[in-house]
Amino acid sequence: MAYTIEPIVQDNNKCGEAPTWDVANRRVLWTDNETDKTYEYAVDSGERRILTEGVAVGGIALNRSGGLVLGGPTGLHLWRDGHWHSIVASYKGEELKINDMIADPQGRIYAGTMYWGANGMEKPGRLYLISPDGSVRAIDEGIELANGLGFSPDNKVLYFTDSTARKIYAYDVEPVSGELSGRRVIVQVPTDEGIPDGLTVDAEGFIWSAQWYGSQIVRYDPQGKVERRIAMPVKQVSSVIFGGDSLTDLYVTTAGQSWAGPYAPPGYDFNAPNIGGSLYRIPIDIQGRPEHLADFA
Repeated sequence: MAYTIEPIVQDNNKCGEAPTWDVANRRVLWTDNETDKTYEYAVDSGERRILTEGVAVGGIALNRSGGLVLGGPTGLHLWRDGHWHSIVASYKGEELKINDMIADPQGRIYAGTMYWGANGMEKPGRLYLISPDGSVRAIDEGIELANGLGFSPDNKVLYFTDSTARKIYAYDVEPVSGELSGRRVIVQVPTDEGIPDGLTVDAEGFIWSAQWYGSQIVRYDPQGKVERRIAMPVKQVSSVIFGGDSLTDLYVTTAGQSWAGPYAPPGYDFNAPNIGGSLYRIPIDIQGRPEHLADFA
């Protein structure tokens, strides 16, 4: 199947991430977490503008009462009317260095942390559940590089990516408490492909996983079987979300700063001219779902 892959914003983001579709305002939000900027692209006007500056952001959730809930290496924040408000920065003395996150149906935030330095992983991260009152619970641990999250259409399953472990996990969700159980690996990406990064889940319950180093987006069924692949013109494909009036456009972030880690497939060229950096749009024959809203005052 042939796809139309359109670069709609050619900014050369160093590390474009966290695409988020704003249904009410017909815009896509995303972050370049290497330059501490969050952007918006208005579909109607085609205008791209900087939304936030000065704070690194790894995850974005629209907030029910206005503004955005943003997660990054300094914790979880509420950004509203141009002002930053810290929600929580640490848990039991440990900094919450959030790399990706998602709101659940109750308006809480599941957030994955990572602790990496110039020489790689400094210590394992965790998966946390953060409630609107600022309380934090550790849900899972031993995570290498926390990344994309998504819910099944019935919200009974949460998918969570550990990039350098090359795994996508599935958990059963207890909806009231938010507790997770029954962790299992549904995708183990082979070493001759890229590593899984951001993900989203469509209306049919299939998982779309962006593949860093892999020059592709992979669609998996709920059991983890590959259903299709979309070849991308760049190598570092970082995340994906459904948008547009019918939620039948894929918005795809990519990263232009080459990460020379030991996780690339054999023969990978870290100096290739097509590393990435643009925001892409791909019309698709499958419908997505709107993301849940955070509910922080």
